[in-house]
Amino acid sequence: MMFDFHNTKDETEPFEVLIKRYYNHIQHVHVQEMDGEYLGTGDAVTKYVGSFQLLKDLGYNKWISLEVFDFKPGGKTIAEGSMKVLKEIEAKLV
Repeated sequence: MMFDFHNTKDETEPFEVLIKRYYNHIQHVHVQEMDGEYLGTGDAVTKYVGSFQLLKDLGYNKWISLEVFDFKPGGKTIAEGSMKVLKEIEAKLV
């Protein structure tokens, strides 16, 4: 099963509750901003830190991939912005 941040927007429970509940089934994590834009265009750093901390605490060591819908900004811009956000999230994990 894939946990896809963007496709949880209609869920009423926090990401962490969903991750805990379905952790044993999660094999892949898709990450992007909640509005579908690439990382770095919104507030993923503040919204996703708790989820990534939980994944780390649970020992998740599988795929995490960036999902991109709009390629207009260009690969370099998308990659650099996304890596910056992922590094900011990683820096907040304990």
